[in-house]
Amino acid sequence: MIGKKIILTGGTGGLGESIVKELIGRGAHVIVIGRNQQRLKSLSETYQNISVFQLDLGDKVQVRKFINDVQRDGQTFDGIVNNAGYGYFKSFEHHTDEDITDMFNVNVVHTLLLIKGLVPLLRPGASIVNIASQAARVTTPYGSVYAATKAALLSFSNALRLEHPELHIMTVSPGPIATNFFSRADKTGLYESTTKSIQLDKDALARDIVEAMIDKKLEVNRPGWMHQSLTVYHLAPRIIEKILRRFFLSKKF
Repeated sequence: MIGKKIILTGGTGGLGESIVKELIGRGAHVIVIGRNQQRLKSLSETYQNISVFQLDLGDKVQVRKFINDVQRDGQTFDGIVNNAGYGYFKSFEHHTDEDITDMFNVNVVHTLLLIKGLVPLLRPGASIVNIASQAARVTTPYGSVYAATKAALLSFSNALRLEHPELHIMTVSPGPIATNFFSRADKTGLYESTTKSIQLDKDALARDIVEAMIDKKLEVNRPGWMHQSLTVYHLAPRIIEKILRRFFLSKKF
């Protein structure tokens, strides 16, 4: 990764900063995109080989301005890691109109617009890494909108891979990660506490992601046992939903 220029969205959060550390530790220059100006300043003061841009991925105007700026600069890049995203664990009808629209904009629509604008600036063999979720592969009551956004991102990534064979396109589908994601998704704290024993370590996951970028892998699925279980689930999903109904309703509080 020495000398590689990588754009990273959502770089100020838990997994995002772990990816920053991993990329920089392997010699890459990271262009970090995030909303929180204070956190961006802290990152720029903590790490070398880093550039920061304050950008709200929920704002289409800001996304377009960033694309125009980098296109005008004539820079080229070796990769984009789309890590920005969030979700809510509540019933579908308890999502406000803004919840639904904003979540799709950040997790899918504006992420796709960013990719579309940056593809012409990617060098041959450059990586596009999209952080999806194991939730994209399973029926997820009380997390339906979040799961739908990640399913859309996963489906898009697989199609884009065939459209652009000159690029390395990889999806990352993690289960629960030990980060502050839950502080927004479930303010009761119950889901975080019940999944404590299976939460992924963010630094280990970041290491797996960067190593997979180097090895040009197509997917990173963690934890392995969850991915394998969901593969079995797809053989008879409706039957398994009935048998394990209590498990499927784990986000109902």
